[in-house]
Amino acid sequence: MNNGLQWDDFLIIIANEYRLTKVEKEFFFKRFAKENLEKKDGEMSRLVMGNDSQEQTYRKRKSNVYKKFKDIINHDGKDKFPILLKKLEKEYQSRYFSQEITKSPLEPKNKVSNPFIPLSGVIDNSWLFFNREEEINSIFEVLNSGSSVAIIGEGGVGKSSLLKAIAQKADKYLEKPRKSIYIDLQNIQSDDDFYTALCEKVGIEISRGYLLQRNLKLHRILLLLDVVENISYDWFTNKLRSQLRGLASNFEPPLRLVIAASKSLDTLFPDSGDKTSPFENICIEEHLKPWNEKTIRNFINARLQADFLEPEYQGIKFGEDEILQIIESSKGYPRKVIHQCHELFKSKSYNSGLLNKSFQEGGTES
Repeated sequence: MNNGLQWDDFLIIIANEYRLTKVEKEFFFKRFAKENLEKKDGEMSRLVMGNDSQEQTYRKRKSNVYKKFKDIINHDGKDKFPILLKKLEKEYQSRYFSQEITKSPLEPKNKVSNPFIPLSGVIDNSWLFFNREEEINSIFEVLNSGSSVAIIGEGGVGKSSLLKAIAQKADKYLEKPRKSIYIDLQNIQSDDDFYTALCEKVGIEISRGYLLQRNLKLHRILLLLDVVENISYDWFTNKLRSQLRGLASNFEPPLRLVIAASKSLDTLFPDSGDKTSPFENICIEEHLKPWNEKTIRNFINARLQADFLEPEYQGIKFGEDEILQIIESSKGYPRKVIHQCHELFKSKSYNSGLLNKSFQEGGTES
């Protein structure tokens, strides 16, 4: 299995989440072990209890375990075992083998004529993501310690791209696997929209409040929220944030949060008044700074020598004065660095006649 998690390890996690006693765990582990799933109750009774004379004790123990899963088995009839097994198998697959964010390709399908891309601002291809290893390690260290994270930084500093990178690296870096779900709050207009988006991406019925808490009980989600600058979030109320806090608190909670924002969450959402902010002590802030001069130089050199650059463009170089101009005018903001480098590279391509040749041959600028 790609994340190294076996079925038996999954059962241990579930048993702890449902607070099974030592005796209940013994039954649960044996009954739902892969090699015992086809066995009947009589055989399981002998396996668990050691002999045929304690069948009544076995039935009582079984009943006590199933009562702990009353949110899944909500009836007093038969067939509790197949119902619980089906739910466990579905959760096992959903939790550990299904990622909402598709992994980006390790390399581009086609070579490009300008390596300074993308210009849209958000980088969601891992082969285009540059730097931020220190921040990524720090963020996953916080997540693995049991806290959530708020990535704070000005517009254009690379918060959204970092958020995408975290989603793509979660399988590798998280000690306890979670399904990554990314929500861009720019596309959300109300709290109804938010709950709908969350529930649909998780794969549960649309719900809120207690029903949402119940429906998420068996799920483990890394929820990545992208808070865009200069947009009103009146709908993202204290009440909604309090529910997120509840779902991200306690031992092995359904949610771990990674929130990208331009300012401290208390400042961004000031409606808590005299009350403690729902995100206080839940989200540890990671401040994202612009690139320094060394990083900008490394970025430029890496892109000018990129494997995905068409061979005829690989001889283009930037002069020292040109690099210094980019460093000064961009102030280290990755978005500005990429745009200015793109324009400079484009200009050099024109001057060398390469870009004109590309157009004449029917090509297009990348």
